[in-house]
Formats: sequence, C-alpha cells, structure tokens
Amino acid sequence: MNLKKSIFWQLLIVIIITIPSFLSLLNSYYFTVHDNQHIVRLYLLDKGIKQGYLFPRWVDELTFGFGDPLFNFYPPLVYYLGEFFHLLGFSYIWSIKLVFILGFLIGSISIYFFIREFLGKLAAFLGTTIFTYFFYHAVNAYVRGALSEFFAMNLVPLVFLSITKTAKSPSIKSSLFFAFSLALVFLSHQLVALPLLFFLPFYFLFSLFISEKKKKKFVIFLIIGGLIGLSLSAFYWLPMFYEKQFTFLDKELGGYKDHYLYPYQFWYSPWGFGASVEGILDGMSFQLGKIPILLISFSIISFFIFQLKKLTKKEELVANQFIFFLFLLVFGLWMTTFYSSFIWDKIKFLWSLQFPWRFLSITATFVAVIASYWIYFLQRVFFQKNEFFIKLLASIFIVLTIYKYYPYFRPQNYLKVTDKDLITKEEIQWVQSKTVLHFVPKGVKAKKNEYGVYILDIDKKDLPKNIYDIKKGRGEVKIVKNKYQEKEFLIKVKTPIQLQLNTFNFIGWQAYLDGKKIKINDNNDYKLINVDIPQGDYQLKFVFENTLVRTISEYLSFISLAVCLWISKKRIT
Repeated sequence: MNLKKSIFWQLLIVIIITIPSFLSLLNSYYFTVHDNQHIVRLYLLDKGIKQGYLFPRWVDELTFGFGDPLFNFYPPLVYYLGEFFHLLGFSYIWSIKLVFILGFLIGSISIYFFIREFLGKLAAFLGTTIFTYFFYHAVNAYVRGALSEFFAMNLVPLVFLSITKTAKSPSIKSSLFFAFSLALVFLSHQLVALPLLFFLPFYFLFSLFISEKKKKKFVIFLIIGGLIGLSLSAFYWLPMFYEKQFTFLDKELGGYKDHYLYPYQFWYSPWGFGASVEGILDGMSFQLGKIPILLISFSIISFFIFQLKKLTKKEELVANQFIFFLFLLVFGLWMTTFYSSFIWDKIKFLWSLQFPWRFLSITATFVAVIASYWIYFLQRVFFQKNEFFIKLLASIFIVLTIYKYYPYFRPQNYLKVTDKDLITKEEIQWVQSKTVLHFVPKGVKAKKNEYGVYILDIDKKDLPKNIYDIKKGRGEVKIVKNKYQEKEFLIKVKTPIQLQLNTFNFIGWQAYLDGKKIKINDNNDYKLINVDIPQGDYQLKFVFENTLVRTISEYLSFISLAVCLWISKKRIT
C-alpha cells in the first residue's frame, strides 16, 4: 500500500472514531450551554465584515446598545471559521455547530499524528479515542459551550507535533508549521495559550536533549517559528493584553482561589451541567475517567516490566520520553489543584485564567499519550512475534471507551429556534448583555450579579432609543452614516448643544467637527461620548481609530504573513 492510501485509511479510521462525539449536533436544533453568545458574535462579525471591516474591533448593539470592543479582546478565529461556513450558505446556527464538529476532527487528527510519531499507529488510534472522549472535552463542548477554548484545546497536540517535527528535521518548513500552529492557538483563545506557555519550555528543552544531531539548527528554527507565530497573531493578542487595563477584565482577577480541584475529583466528579464552585461540589465534572486512569496504570506497570529487559538505544529513548510525558501529565494535573496555590498567588499573570482547571485543556493531550504507552511496552516484552492479542486488546479498549463515554457528548437541552430568534434586538441588547461586562471602560456604573460577575447597573427602561441624544440646547440632526466604527451626522445647531453618542468612550474613539478633532467628555454614569457644539451648521463624525499598539500589532502580523507567503512561494518555485 502506498503512502497516500495508507494515510487515507488512517484518517478514515480516525474520523470514524470521532463521529460519535458530535452525532448529537447533526440535527436542526440549537442547544443550551453556559456561553450562549456564539450566534450573536457570529452575527455581529458578519455584519461588520459586510460594512467593510476585515477585523471589526468595535461592534454595535452589544452591552445594552452602547457597543463593545468585542473582537479587540475576544479571540476571533472560531467566528471567522463560522463566517466561512455562513458565506457558504449555512445558517448561523449550523455554522457554529460546524465549527464545533471541525474542532473535534482537528483534535482527533492532531493527537493521532502526534502519538504516532512516538508509538506507532495502533497506540495512536487508542490515544485518539482517549483524547476525543476525555470528560473535559465534553464539558467544554456541551456544558460550558466554550467554543474558543474547545477549539484551542484541539489545536494543542498540533503545537507539540510541530515541535517534534522540527526537532527531528529542523527546516523552514517545520519552523513555519510551528509558527502557524502556535498562532492558531493564540487566535483561538489566549486562556489556552497562556497555560500552554508553561509546558513549551519543558518540551523544548527535552526535545533539545534527546535530539542526536542538528541541535543548533533546531534551536534556530524553533525560535524563528515562535517569533513568526507570535507576530502572525500579534494583531489580536498584543492590543488585548495591553488594553485590558482599561476595562473591567482586571477588576475580576483573583477568583481563581475558589476553583481549585481536589485530587479525588480526578477519580470521581459527578456529571452535571452546572457551574464551578468552591470545594468539591462543582456542578460540572472534572474526572479523568475510569478507563483513562486504568490505561495510565497499565502504562506505568508495563513500563516497569519493560525496564527489566535489556533495552536498545532506541528503546531507552522511548522510556525516557515516557518519563517526560508522565512528568508533564502530573505537572498539568498538579497545576489544577490547591497544592499549586503558592505559584498562582505569586504569578499575577495567571490570575486572568480565572479557573485553575483550565490547565486540563493542555493536560488532556498527555492523558491520551500516557494512556497509550502500554501498547508499545507490552509489544516489546510479550508480543513481538504475535501482535494479534495486543491489537485485539487495544480494539476492545477503543470500542469500550467510545461506548462508555459518548453518551456524555450531548447537550442538556435542545432548542427549537431559528437564527432570527437568536439575533433579535431584545436578545442582543438585553438578554445577552446581562451575562458579562468584561470589555467596557473602567468607571461605568456597574454592579455584581448573583455569580459575582460585573454587569451594567441599568434598567431596561434606560436602554438607548436612538444612536444619539441631544442633552442640552436645540438642533436638527441627520444621520448620514451609522457603521460600527464610523458615525457621521449633519447638524444644524440653533443654540449651542451637547450631543451624546450612545456609545461607550473606549480608547480609540475620536470626534471631528468639520474635519477638526474636538474634545470628548465622558463624565457620566456610563462613560458615554458627549461633545459640545456651538451654533451653526456642521458635519460631525465619530471614528473608532487604531491606537499605537493596534497599529504596530497589525503591521507585525501583516509583515509576518508577507514573509511566510514569500518563503512559501520561493519553496514552490
């Protein structure tokens, strides 16, 4: 069988293994999850792109109608993928479900090729099954509905695979592979990229240690790939990290102390669709699963048996890799528990994660890897000449894992709704706006809801009826343009007026009167944009402009993308 046919059949098996994980999405319904804003976000992105903004950092309608710098802070990749499906003709609902399905498939394929690098095809099929049906996978998809985190979690094995490829064969090709995989994680969710950064130095050093040759080239190409990856995604993460100081995000740091896991929860944590709470009575499950724990135990026991035989140089390398992956697994689990609190308390950078159990997004990869190692060890000790039994045993565990855990891969409730039901003015400006207040300017009138999350202190009757109000004086206002990041009016001012644009004055908004910049006043409860205009006829414009950090980050990304395209073209020609 030639290579292409072999890869085809391997991928087909991986897809067959994965299908039950998303079968519950293959219907005409939407479903209930904690984070239920995906349809609205996709709708707003679609609308912004149609207004001519390739990357609309600011969107209207959200946050009680006062607008929101949504995509300046919320990772955009999954919604651009959703927009791709929508432009193909799918509804918003189906577009979001297709992104979930794509995430499952990318995760399964990525983990398969990663494990195959070390352990071969049979172990990779088993590891794919363990990873795909990992409890936290189901929690992210069907309980939390954390689409961005879910998608980033499925890209994690791709990052480790790219480093492994670079270590084995350092080249510009493997370097770009690392660059793009790293960039995709940052663009999927920074709260997965952040814990990933704790693992990458370990993985880099170990890969360098076991690399038999070309160590210098490996270091050079990995550094190049890392810098390109960070630059490619800089248009998002650089402004996000710098400008969050002007929002409510920093006011919500410190809650991580209520969300440590207890080791017992890895063994048993009841399944549910509730919230994470202090202690062990969480409404969602954080268990690893009995089958993965059993297989991890098999791997550890078989490792010690394996150590009794005389090892070749290659087998010693595999044994060292096992010890290293086991270390990463233990480290990842440890970082979710209160035993690591002294690290969390000292590194304020970690506080933005909010939940220590987010480290499970990375640890899932190593659960799958370690749970697969027993196949390699037992093959080398007992079944070198007859592999039938080990194949049969692995197949049994694959089928048993899918049978045991696929029932958890379904929503709590289905919703018989259409796109129109989920993007009404009521839904966007009121229902969705009551869930979070992360990205609005510091200083707005806010209060905490029953979950301890800041929301705007506003009554429904106070929602804006128009995009502007004349607070003082008399004048006539004609709306010329009302786009997300540009508002234009023609004004006839009879007496000096104070005009209020019913939009938060977030960093970047500028006001121009007949082309001249004028001062914005936001000294009011909700920090809304106000300008004073003297008597006369004017053109008034409000523009959401790039800050210096946004401009720099966009140039970084553009230059990096141009360099990647130039390199790719040179390789092809």
